[in-house]
Amino acid sequence: MIRLGLLDLVGLCGVGAYVVAHFLVQVRHESPRSRRIVALNMIGPLCVLVSLIGAFNISSFFSQSLWLLLTLAGWWKSRR
Repeated sequence: MIRLGLLDLVGLCGVGAYVVAHFLVQVRHESPRSRRIVALNMIGPLCVLVSLIGAFNISSFFSQSLWLLLTLAGWWKSRR
């Protein structure tokens, strides 16, 4: 049986946020600029970054950091 710790669960919540955002954009045709999609795209990498405290991985750190920065940049640009 697999035992999941708190950090594992936080990381899985982040993955869930990514999947829900992708589903809403691709299947439900929600705008990628909607508040809900932007929020999910910020929650996802934040949760995965927190989960890396337990088992650091440089590739995951860079991909999640870039995803978060690109989401923030897009959000900032759309507000101007």
